[in-house]
Amino acid sequence: MGTSGLPDLINDRYEVGEVIGRGGMATVHVGQDVRLGRRVAIKILRPELAADETFHERFQREAHAVASLNHHSIVAIYDTGEIRPQGPDGVLRPYIVMEYVPGRTLRELMHGPGVTPEQAIEYMLGIMDALSFSHRAGIVHRDIKPANVKVTPDGSVKVMDFGIARAVEDTQAALTQSQAVLGTAQYLSPEQARGAAVDPRSDLYSAACVLFELLTGRAPFVGESSVAIAAQHVRDAPPAPSALNPQLPPAVDRFMERALAKDPRDRFVDAGQMRRALRELGGQLPGNLGATQPIDVTHTADSHTKTLPAVGAGAPAAAVTAAGRSEDAEPTVSAQYGRFDDDAADDGAAAASPAPYERRRSRRSWVMPVVLLLVLALLGGGAVLGVRWWQDQQVEQVAQVSVPQVTGMDSTTAENTLRDAGLNPTFTTQHSDSVPDKHVISMSPAAGTQVDQGSSVAVVVSEGPENVTVPNDLVGQSLDYARQSLQQAGLTAGPVSTANSATVPHNVVLSTDPGQGASVARDSAVKLQVSTGKVTVPDVVGRSRAEAEQALRADDVRLNYDVEVRETEDAETGTVLRQSAPAGSSVSQGSTITLTVARKVTPTPSPTPSPTDDDEPTAEPTTPAEPTDAAPEPTQPQPTGRPTASRGGDG
Repeated sequence: MGTSGLPDLINDRYEVGEVIGRGGMATVHVGQDVRLGRRVAIKILRPELAADETFHERFQREAHAVASLNHHSIVAIYDTGEIRPQGPDGVLRPYIVMEYVPGRTLRELMHGPGVTPEQAIEYMLGIMDALSFSHRAGIVHRDIKPANVKVTPDGSVKVMDFGIARAVEDTQAALTQSQAVLGTAQYLSPEQARGAAVDPRSDLYSAACVLFELLTGRAPFVGESSVAIAAQHVRDAPPAPSALNPQLPPAVDRFMERALAKDPRDRFVDAGQMRRALRELGGQLPGNLGATQPIDVTHTADSHTKTLPAVGAGAPAAAVTAAGRSEDAEPTVSAQYGRFDDDAADDGAAAASPAPYERRRSRRSWVMPVVLLLVLALLGGGAVLGVRWWQDQQVEQVAQVSVPQVTGMDSTTAENTLRDAGLNPTFTTQHSDSVPDKHVISMSPAAGTQVDQGSSVAVVVSEGPENVTVPNDLVGQSLDYARQSLQQAGLTAGPVSTANSATVPHNVVLSTDPGQGASVARDSAVKLQVSTGKVTVPDVVGRSRAEAEQALRADDVRLNYDVEVRETEDAETGTVLRQSAPAGSSVSQGSTITLTVARKVTPTPSPTPSPTDDDEPTAEPTTPAEPTDAAPEPTQPQPTGRPTASRGGDG
């Protein structure tokens, strides 16, 4: 059994190592992917959260949506799954396998060597890159904070925990009904603190809180409890950064005034606009600013992600403080506002002296009618109140809402949007060639329709293009037949390549890519390879005749051959001197290759001439030869061996 009651190996693939991080929702272990041989980080949900059965489905759906965020500033998600219960009291525990990122979080840097304003701007630009990418994909982080931003040894930024906060929040139905929210108090946007719907501008507010802390050494709001801090986000204006760090120029104050606006409409429109403003701000910072150190605040709240009660616009400060203290006392349980009656009962009671019998009798004579009148009045008042209550209920039952537009959104974002509008989405799936996988194709009723609150909205989600099977009978068929078969199967013929073959005729299919029987998306292109009807000639020069004949008869060659024998003094008998078709050339199937084979002969020695009398010198003078008209006799050539030929082949 591994660490903390976990198995040593998850899914027969991931080795679980030591804990490298803890949060309010999960623990993070270093791990090893034994299949790919790489280091990973494994986030495992705490047992108390994993006990919620409805969480599993939403957790997996959200993790799959986040897995599509392939960006250099976002920690990649590799895999998800569930750990089987360990023991009789165990529960299925979802886990996420993530990219392992070395380095330190912004929180660790702030509480360690510190962060200079120049570095702070660079880190924020990386965060904006990640948020811009995720927002375009329809995913709102909801928990941007220093502990969720990793700085690698080379100074690059990685944003972590995308979508997890949302997955947990959406599954806590009871908490949502009791106006509870999930997040980290110091970095909550006002709308998130109120329990209202959030959008990408909520992430920008949280990111501005992070920058505020990087530049000043403390978060914009601090207090005795998380709930008290959340209330400040809703009601109070943040201090000017220059009031906490006088070295900061007025440009920082102006930037924060907009970035930390209570109304989302007064903030930056999107991450791209905020990124441009950050670049301008970086150019206005003095170059001699040192690293910012944390300010020692006496009262500070826990920096973990946790469940908090929503802050009402008119909730009294005393109630907020009381709820916050209760929350601090039990950090794992969400604090709830209590109800108190304004009326108080008297502690003492006056003792009545006994009255005479007659006085008691006379008192009964008028008390009974008064009591009767009071009863009738109460009944009448109750009837009126009951009618009004019934009328109010009828009004509430016919409350109308407008159906929001979710066509084109990913299914997770669409569900959250509809539920935030007070509607109940139901999902069906359908193949689509034009709408990406897991995105909404259509909805009914249409966007903008006024319907009763709580109504169902039918949402059709794409499963991507319909898969079809590559026909199994293409290999060995003509190219025209293969093209027709692919078209009938809902596919297209892709690029056609050629290859030599000893047995397959010209323009007959040799292979397909993808292979026959493969399941592919409709309208996919299938590559075809057809035969040229030719054979590649092997290189047999220098081999023995037997080896050459064997090479030509091979299954992948199957060429015929003729043999010519040539006498030579330079090669051993049986050695192939030449071949009629060059090695590597292509010839038609069944062609005949002529092989010239050596027959070694011994050279004839030249005769040695013997001395004669003519060789002796003489003193007689020579006389010139008489001219003659006869032509000299031609010299006859010496006879040599003539080549002979034999024929070979497949037979």
